[in-house]
Amino acid sequence: MSKSKFKTGDRVKIIANDIQSNMVGKIGKIKKVYAIFNDHHQYVYRVEVGDVTLKGVALETDLELV
Repeated sequence: MSKSKFKTGDRVKIIANDIQSNMVGKIGKIKKVYAIFNDHHQYVYRVEVGDVTLKGVALETDLELV
């Protein structure tokens, strides 16, 4: 089983967000990590910017570690 790229509490920069494009470029924190079991084991992330939790989930490609 692979490990997630980010863990709860990591500070990340949002580099893509189709639902809330106004959040792109902002720094947030990983609030929760979810494992998805499909053909390719992967992870998705709930991200919090200040006191706002982003709608939906982020993929690893949507974020970069700060």
